[in-house]
Amino acid sequence: MTINNQVRLETANEENMNNASVETRRKGAIARGVGVMTQVFADRAENAEIWDVEGRRYIDFAAGIAVVNTGHRHPKVIEAVKAQLDRFSHTCHQVVPYENYVHLAERLNKLVPGDFDKKTIFVTTGAEALENAVKIVRAATGRNAVVAF
Repeated sequence: MTINNQVRLETANEENMNNASVETRRKGAIARGVGVMTQVFADRAENAEIWDVEGRRYIDFAAGIAVVNTGHRHPKVIEAVKAQLDRFSHTCHQVVPYENYVHLAERLNKLVPGDFDKKTIFVTTGAEALENAVKIVRAATGRNAVVAF
């Protein structure tokens, strides 16, 4: 049994688990600064639907804040994730680089039109992307400051 299955079984065996009881636990365990949009707690998902801990089905218009473009549990995504996990889960490219990272950057660079050198950087958040964009602009222009409005 995997750790995730063990955790899932432990929580699923709680008597009378419902959205309200999980919300009460959330308030006791998680800092107030971590806001949530709804007190509906996901139990499982498939394609564009989510089922809560009470078994009610919802259409997932948020799609994991727009990062589940293929829907929940798309077979090709599951297959790719399993194939990668059979090799390794994560190394942090800046610590131990890996070929897939380079391959994806090469593919993206080919998609950019124009006859000039192209480089790619992968980041995890909008803030990180913006920080790097500012660094790139400062390096390219030689200017110290950037005005944003």
